[in-house]
Amino acid sequence: MRSVRLLTAMLALTIPGLVEAASSLSTGSHLYSSCAVCHQPNAWGSSDGIIPSLAGQQERYLEKQLALFRAGARVDTAMQVVTAHPKFGNHNDIVALARYLSDLDPNPIPVKGTGEHLRVGQETYTHICAACHGPAGQGEAGNRVPRIAGQHYPYLRQQIEAAARLHDDLAPPEMASALRSMSSQQKDALADYISRLSDMLDAPVDGRSQ
Repeated sequence: MRSVRLLTAMLALTIPGLVEAASSLSTGSHLYSSCAVCHQPNAWGSSDGIIPSLAGQQERYLEKQLALFRAGARVDTAMQVVTAHPKFGNHNDIVALARYLSDLDPNPIPVKGTGEHLRVGQETYTHICAACHGPAGQGEAGNRVPRIAGQHYPYLRQQIEAAARLHDDLAPPEMASALRSMSSQQKDALADYISRLSDMLDAPVDGRSQ
């Protein structure tokens, strides 16, 4: 009899949490339908790599970016049109969408660069990016640092240029300063290296990258 009461109590505590999680997942999936036109149903971004993959991204980073787009602090016409919809005015909905995307499997086949200067990219990443984004490029949830490992090369290259021009509210000044001082070849190499981080963690950089 005691075991029955214990099981009942455990279920009473567990079931509401499961229902809430399922509800959040359903809400996030529904909200994402308006994003899938550009970011694709699996949230892996466009086939040309211009539109980013969102699947597996850090949840709190996604929340912040959606808020920035909605406020106009981060500029992109399509994103501002989407986030201007009343459904994104509810913070709980933004949280649900961010959680849904963060739980999706990251894109295993991102668009990559030529692979010609990966050693330069590796060295640049180690000295400039790894302290915040982590050696594996996974980002950091608590500080809203994004996952960049396996992101598309064209999008990364575009964002490296954009980040160099950003003000302090959108990019740490030390990051912007470091990016401004880089040559075009270094930026190419850095973006290419980051796009390959997911499948390079256990593989040495080959000879042609030196």
